[in-house]
Amino acid sequence: MKKITLVFFVMLLSIFVKAQEYPLVTIQDINIVADSLWPSFPPSPLVGDTVRVRGVLMVHPIVSPSGDRSPIIWSGARWAAYIQDPVNPVNGGLALIQNDTVGAAQGTLFDLADTATVYEFTCVVAMYFQSVQCSLITTPQPVAISPVSALTKRPDPVPLTIDSFYTATGTYNFAMRKYQGVYVELRADANHPLITSDRVTGTGSASGNFKINDLNGHFFWNYAQSRYYKSNANTLRPTYQPPTDGSHLSYIRGVLTMRADAYYLVPLYPEDMGTVTIAPPTVSGVRRNAATVAFNQNVTVTATARGTSANVASVKIFYRVNGGNLDSIAMTAIDSISYTGVIPGRPDSSFVDYYIKAVDANNLSVTNPANTVTSRYSYFTLNTPLQIQHVRYSPFGSGFSGYNGYNVTLTGVVISDTSDIPGNHGSNPPRVYMQNGSGSWSGIVLGTVGANGTQVLSLKRGDNVTVNGTIALGSFGTRIDTLTSIVVNSQNNPMPIPTVLPTASVGTNSLGNLTTEPYNGTLVTYQNVVVDSANADGTSNFGECYVNNGGTHTRVIWSDGNTTYHNGLGLPTFTLVKKKDFFESITGVLGYTHSQFKLCPRKNNDVVGYQPLAIEQISSALPVKFDLMQNYPNPFNPATRITYSIVSSANVTLKVFNMLGEEISTLVNESQNPGTYSVSFDGASLTTGVYMYSLSTGGQVQVKKMLLIK
Repeated sequence: MKKITLVFFVMLLSIFVKAQEYPLVTIQDINIVADSLWPSFPPSPLVGDTVRVRGVLMVHPIVSPSGDRSPIIWSGARWAAYIQDPVNPVNGGLALIQNDTVGAAQGTLFDLADTATVYEFTCVVAMYFQSVQCSLITTPQPVAISPVSALTKRPDPVPLTIDSFYTATGTYNFAMRKYQGVYVELRADANHPLITSDRVTGTGSASGNFKINDLNGHFFWNYAQSRYYKSNANTLRPTYQPPTDGSHLSYIRGVLTMRADAYYLVPLYPEDMGTVTIAPPTVSGVRRNAATVAFNQNVTVTATARGTSANVASVKIFYRVNGGNLDSIAMTAIDSISYTGVIPGRPDSSFVDYYIKAVDANNLSVTNPANTVTSRYSYFTLNTPLQIQHVRYSPFGSGFSGYNGYNVTLTGVVISDTSDIPGNHGSNPPRVYMQNGSGSWSGIVLGTVGANGTQVLSLKRGDNVTVNGTIALGSFGTRIDTLTSIVVNSQNNPMPIPTVLPTASVGTNSLGNLTTEPYNGTLVTYQNVVVDSANADGTSNFGECYVNNGGTHTRVIWSDGNTTYHNGLGLPTFTLVKKKDFFESITGVLGYTHSQFKLCPRKNNDVVGYQPLAIEQISSALPVKFDLMQNYPNPFNPATRITYSIVSSANVTLKVFNMLGEEISTLVNESQNPGTYSVSFDGASLTTGVYMYSLSTGGQVQVKKMLLIK
């Protein structure tokens, strides 16, 4: 890696004076919290403060300033790294992040920083889950990092054992938080083996993760934040795969991070994981001989099994029908590594799931899939054509289709075309969804890989289409891709009826969650929602907000769809969605991007009853009386504001009715403190006439009339 040049020093010194405006603190000042606050997860005492802090760089922000400029620590396009106190590791680790990495923001010179060098950084202290991070300043102008001294090498890792992170009763030892952000090492010995499990493969954001276990039920998560340990498209080592479950490692080291559910270890470079000393057999290439299975049709399953530390002793299929008891079938060896077995046919409509288990001469075993609770191979026996619901059905919580990798034919109605979801950048491309009927498991993404990909992009909403292609699991969930044929059966068909879901049923769930996963790729409606965060991504802004109709909030993504609503990216032609804005309903396609379920409204008619800044407290002074005031303006067209006062804390409801007494809208339904509030009401969707609005709280009710004239 390059050495810092004189030019670099001069550039730094020219900006360093600006950094002096902020206090110089130690990493310990940022990390140390009172012991009495644990085992909760208190934030750093300096959260929100802009500080100067010094530390030795433990990992490069990018691969090479003059070559591959992609990040090493995966945080999207952002730059991230870890620093450490060069002398005292206790409470001496810290994550750094730079959110803006283009144009003038490169004036931080963070990308030129070298490991084993102590720098001074100017940054804002924040929390990420239970770990502390510091965000470098890039606006209104970047503050450059400043070199302090060069070391001969990075600090050595702190030697630890897994059991030291647990108490005698098996709970987390929170005193070990003192090593969060610090470079540590776990080394195997007779009393402290390092056994792997729960490895994550595939293309998802968690690919490369696995658990590191001892023999006493203690574990760490190996967190593949470094791209040297990813096994998806973001990897820096295309041939890397996490060790097979049951493997014994000689050592593993990395930066310790924390979350509420576990301790996480982040290896930085390839040499941070030692050799595999003992490994179970491997099972791969599991295939059945038929994609679609008819009544009474036997299913032949083939697999490859190889011994690693010892020869394979047996290979079996374990299967069950409709969730019943497990049966097993011994697989027959075709040659030294190839095995075959037959699952008997079924005389009726059934759901069959199965997995393969291999055992070696050391009695070490492996299953494929690795986690047979959350993932199994499966198929339906049918005497009718295969439906989207069959292909999408995944009752195990993995999101993995039993038809993944098989060629199938499906029919459905296009519910969104590229004019509905044009996307906004390369990893959020235009998307086309089709749905068969309504409800769970009925929607799927149409992929654009292959010769017919452009034909997919020309489909229109309302087209009834029959497609033939291969089922795949990707970043958007299950899709049918590499289409060999696309037939438009009819056009302008009605849309399936959207499923009305509470925001809490989607929440922040991940792919495979069985509450949410069935509705991935289908039309969904949220009713009577309030925006509780205009920007779901904090300091970054990807065009997404959080909405809530009681309980847990969930994401709406405006930037991928084609509405005139947005959440604040500086586009003057858009209606700016703000905190406390109200929507009578938002309909869209429930999709999955960047590890989040998100509802994507297609066009403006998916958005009903928008009322900006639905509830605004205009005074916290104690009112003289409970009072509902006359709306202003009145008459109005189309919007007006309603002001009211409450004298005690209570649940408040404010509703609008027509002259027949039918409820038009609920403007307020929440607990409020004493004060005076103002609410916006939009009558754009209503006809000219007299309407009533009613305020109710603590047993008191007031009603007034208002006049809409168009």
